[in-house]
Amino acid sequence: MNLPETWVEARLGDVLSRVDTKVDPQTSQTNSHFYIGLEHIESHTGRLLRDAEEVTEGRDILSIKTAFNAGDILYGKLRPNLSKVHLATQEGICSTDIWALRTAECLLPDFALRYLRSPAIYVRAAQLATGANLPRLSADAFDRLPIPLPTLPEQQRIVDVLEQAETFGHSCLATQETLATVLREQYTALFGDVLLNDKSWPVRKISQVSELVRGSSPRPQGDPRLFGGPVPRLMVSDVTRDGLWVNATTDSLTEEGAKSSRSMAAQSVVMAVSGAPGLTAILNHDACIHDGFVGLRDLSADLLPEFVAFTLNLLRAKNDQQAVGAVFRNLTTDQVKAMVIPVPPMEKQEAFREFLSQWQVVQRDIAKSKRLIDELTNELTIDAYSGTLTEAWRVKSASQLAEAAAARGQILRERGTKIALSGKDKVSLTVQTDLTVRPARHWLIPELSQFQRQVLAAFSEFCQQSGQPLLAEDPDVFSRFCDDSIVTDRLQAFGQSQGNRIRRSLSQLAGLGLIAKITLPKQDSDSGERGYLKAFRPLRPEEFTRMVDVQALRKTSLAGVDQQRYYFEVQLDYESSEHAGASGMFQVITVVDEDNEDFIHLVDQGQHYASLDALREGIARSLKVEAWQVDLEAV
Repeated sequence: MNLPETWVEARLGDVLSRVDTKVDPQTSQTNSHFYIGLEHIESHTGRLLRDAEEVTEGRDILSIKTAFNAGDILYGKLRPNLSKVHLATQEGICSTDIWALRTAECLLPDFALRYLRSPAIYVRAAQLATGANLPRLSADAFDRLPIPLPTLPEQQRIVDVLEQAETFGHSCLATQETLATVLREQYTALFGDVLLNDKSWPVRKISQVSELVRGSSPRPQGDPRLFGGPVPRLMVSDVTRDGLWVNATTDSLTEEGAKSSRSMAAQSVVMAVSGAPGLTAILNHDACIHDGFVGLRDLSADLLPEFVAFTLNLLRAKNDQQAVGAVFRNLTTDQVKAMVIPVPPMEKQEAFREFLSQWQVVQRDIAKSKRLIDELTNELTIDAYSGTLTEAWRVKSASQLAEAAAARGQILRERGTKIALSGKDKVSLTVQTDLTVRPARHWLIPELSQFQRQVLAAFSEFCQQSGQPLLAEDPDVFSRFCDDSIVTDRLQAFGQSQGNRIRRSLSQLAGLGLIAKITLPKQDSDSGERGYLKAFRPLRPEEFTRMVDVQALRKTSLAGVDQQRYYFEVQLDYESSEHAGASGMFQVITVVDEDNEDFIHLVDQGQHYASLDALREGIARSLKVEAWQVDLEAV
């Protein structure tokens, strides 16, 4: 994009200098140090994961470190795709895998900080990093990256606006945390401490209050005769996404496949026993569960599902806090059966259910607000570093900016900086990617995969004929879409049972701005309650005129993530491990990627794994990547 008249383009190396002061903690006269390693900086947010008062004894720090001051920017050069960037608020020492960067007089640290965290930098930095196992960004490559440089007053204006937007996001998070606290306090007021049972309620084992059943899965995995039909199949990702009340929208089975699985009725309590062991939810509708779940059938009449599910989740959290390697690492059916749950009076359970229902309404509204605020913040950031955000402000502050621009020019000349003037050269927020800028979104089409292009064409034709958005979170509606001849004809070359892949492609197309993702109300025909489901629709005419740079940044961000993540579905065998004397552990039967390609060679099929985390680490070692880059879904 063309820079505003009062902006220039510089290079990071022109306006950021590295602190080269080194400290050997072993010989330093200071006995303890405020030490920051890469593990202490949260990815993408830059939040410091240790207290400011927490210090490390010098004798425990074994190598030379870099000293930094308050106001220095700490930038992680190892695995730069993690975007570990923190603005120091006090002096200390840091790992040599972190650069301590000091800004020139013409650059505000807060302005530089947000730019360094943006996809414009971390995506390009990841592309420039070298080293297969431990990719690092060289100083020379970093220094050559461009940065748009407004005057100091305008930088401050941009920082002020972005900080205000970020404050709204922080407020939403704080409100959600407060709501969670209020809910726990209400539970405690009614039922007391569930772990101590300090109100002396009668207690019963899970096996005494329900028929506990283990889920099962049809074989072979991916068989179109068994998978991709109208029967919802619950996945762990559904539970982690939805919380206490869950919709099974990620996967589905045919009627034939459902015969080999385990069906659970609406309002049943289900618990994950692998992937997120102990995580419990209530089904909003009939669904099948696989062998990574157990279900509580025929729940005792003196217990409500809401009380049971919430209590089991509370027990899970407290057990995790109290013990490392507790039973919730993995769960067997016998372990779940032996769990003990209090049975308080029904009137108290009903009071909690009513409170929980009201709480859910408020929580849903806060979550919606948080999503909107995140979208707004992303848009503001893009507008900020292109000059659009402060366009009107520049007009009002013309005389002030002229003087500030002259001062900035003097500073840059003294530093020997070569600058690109505004209006002629262009700074792309995607930073030297191979994107061709055109006046509308259609330039993105050639960048899509063949499958994505066919999904986009089929979706557009389907919506044009139906005249309605596609309600993707309604299993029946989405199944009809996948089975429609418009879709099957276009996707027949890719094989059968592509429901999950179609859903992912629609989300990716929405992320690229090629279709719109919306939320639509849907009223339950039985209860009359109104819910809100995710839907997709084609873009309206006025939506084709938005800024090209927004789409370019989104595409680059998505591409950067895709290049760094690996998605696998794994089929686990607990029975063989149990027969071998390794109860609670599992062996791996299959490993397939999102295209159903076999990757079983990444694991040792003879090994007994204690958890999905252990399996993830093993797969990551085989791939020579970090464990966080591997996402597993137990099926």
